[in-house]
Amino acid sequence: MAASNLLKNKGSLQFEDKWDLMRPIVLKLLRQEAVTKQQWFDLFSDVHAVCLWDDKGPAKIHQALKEDILDFIKQAQARVLSNQDDTALLKAYIVEWRKFFTQCDILPKPFCQLEITLMGKQGSNKKTNMEDSIVRKLMLDTWNESIFSNIKNRLQDSAMKLVHAERLGEAFDSQLVIGVRESYVNLCSNSEDKLQIYRDNFEKAYLDSTERFYRTQAPSYLQQNGVQNYMKYADAKLREEEKRAIRYLETRRECNSVQALMDCCVNALVTLFKETILAECPGMIRRNETDKLHLMFSLMDKVPNGIEPMLKDLEEHIISAGLADMVAAAETITTDSEKYVEQLLTLFNRFSKLVKEAFQDDPRFLTARDKAYKAVVNDATIFKLELPLKQKGKKLTSEEIELKLKEVLLVLKYVQNKDVFMRYHKAHLTRRLILDISADTDSVNIKILNAGAWSRSSEKVFVSLPTELEDLIPEVEDFYKRNHSGRKLHWHHLMSNGIITFKNEVGQYDLEVTTFQLAVLFAWNQRPRERISFENLKLATELPDAELRRTLWSLVAFPKLKRQVLSYDPPVSSPKDFTDSTLFYVNQEFSLIKNSKVQKRGKINLIGRLQLTTERMREEENEGIVQLRILRTQVRKYEFNQKFGVDLKEAIIQIMKMRKRISNAQLQTELVEILKNMFLPQKKMIKEQIEWLIEHKYINRDEADINTFIYMA
Repeated sequence: MAASNLLKNKGSLQFEDKWDLMRPIVLKLLRQEAVTKQQWFDLFSDVHAVCLWDDKGPAKIHQALKEDILDFIKQAQARVLSNQDDTALLKAYIVEWRKFFTQCDILPKPFCQLEITLMGKQGSNKKTNMEDSIVRKLMLDTWNESIFSNIKNRLQDSAMKLVHAERLGEAFDSQLVIGVRESYVNLCSNSEDKLQIYRDNFEKAYLDSTERFYRTQAPSYLQQNGVQNYMKYADAKLREEEKRAIRYLETRRECNSVQALMDCCVNALVTLFKETILAECPGMIRRNETDKLHLMFSLMDKVPNGIEPMLKDLEEHIISAGLADMVAAAETITTDSEKYVEQLLTLFNRFSKLVKEAFQDDPRFLTARDKAYKAVVNDATIFKLELPLKQKGKKLTSEEIELKLKEVLLVLKYVQNKDVFMRYHKAHLTRRLILDISADTDSVNIKILNAGAWSRSSEKVFVSLPTELEDLIPEVEDFYKRNHSGRKLHWHHLMSNGIITFKNEVGQYDLEVTTFQLAVLFAWNQRPRERISFENLKLATELPDAELRRTLWSLVAFPKLKRQVLSYDPPVSSPKDFTDSTLFYVNQEFSLIKNSKVQKRGKINLIGRLQLTTERMREEENEGIVQLRILRTQVRKYEFNQKFGVDLKEAIIQIMKMRKRISNAQLQTELVEILKNMFLPQKKMIKEQIEWLIEHKYINRDEADINTFIYMA
């Protein structure tokens, strides 16, 4: 019966019965005048009643609202246009806009039922998003179609004049420009692209005015003040414009206005004058003007292909200056090989200091330094590199010997024909590498087997033993001869093994190792935290290349251990991928893991199936020779495989330090730009390096956007 009465009464309440009561409240809200709580509730109630009882009520309310909103905006427009002065116009517009925009969030609230009815959601309890409100859209669209469309060009011009005045050093109220920007940003009701009006108008006008300003100012300043002063000017203006852009342009995540502005400024201030600026680079390098070079580097690094000429200038300087200094000292260094090495080290330190102070050890400049210095070291037209002879007179301390050894090895890294050099000096270097190793010789326990116990004869593989064992061998042989006449000892290190005690920060462990593993591990006995390259380990142990690779792999990737004895960098997938510059170091976190618990003591067998027959060794050596010949025909590819991991990590860290926060797409673009002259990194390669940096807490993903990275260090 009640439902029947409701249907019977439907249509008895009309829009016209209520609008005269609603309209005064609507006008008060538009004018930001106070309304009572009762009026506020009555407006809710009346809108609800009209939408329910009058079939045409929602459309009539919408039309009436549109007329009143348009009338209110025309009044605001008249107040704004009454100001002829640009500054006064901006102030008036911003005041009117901010009042109106505030009401865009308030006026739609009493019209919830109108929203539901017009959107066809009767009976829905889903809360309407205020930004999608029909009434709010009506208000913004009406403002845009009337006042904004009529005066937006004048607003833009007035705002750009103020920014221009600020660039010339004049003071003004920055809120005027900010207010105009806010109106452009908030005015768009397009849910697909809420920044469309801002980008098409304000951002474009800002970029155009900036480019016009510096296309006029920059050439004049360069002509009047010279290149070196101009670089300071350009750097200062880039910093100034970045701060100004952050203040006046939209900075929300999905907007790239600041970056677009910086690209515009770089083009106007640097790119257009690239050749003129770079012409000063060779002279600055010769004069060692590191501060000016650093400034040039920071500018050219922002320009496409801006760094390449600087790299070429650096290489040419190192080669010419390096050879000139060597020739000047020829009388001394050609008669004293030690002074010859010292001269090379002096050059290396000088050029390294230049790269560090001027270019902040940028990987590209380090590569250029290495390439040029290698040319100096290997120039054989006058000089020949030899290892310093035994020290005469004063005896060197172990620390001095260690220092000299490191210096010689540094130079050796740049020698091309290492095999020729090592043929004469390998044994001497090996002795120095292990000079300070010491241990309790009482712990050495040697077991001797009769020849009949060997399963087969074995060819000898030479290895440089630790001093403790090497010095003990003559004593063992003498002891054996005294007790067993007519017998002779043959040392087969390939088939030997033993137990050593390994100590680190976690605990103490007994390791069962082969002689080759022992020889490798003893290289860290007195220097447990040092990083030693594959090349230096080869010198220290004198193991064949293939045997050393397998031995090292057994210590860095032993399948039964969760924590390995040694660590290495950069990572590789197999021992064949180790290069001469691969660094190995003791894993200070090595330990035994049992039942997910760290054991501070224990015994581990690292021997496994490391022993191979000599036939297999010979096959692998032959395979290595074949691979080496192939790689020598593909030098560029070989160098790429050696260096890409480290170069890529350094480039990512360099970008993250500068940007602090960057999207994945932008990071990949900048990486390609930085590394394109060395190699073009693949997406898979970039992804692997990013994951490594995240794992080691150099960078992190944004919790709100996994495709955005944040610098952590």
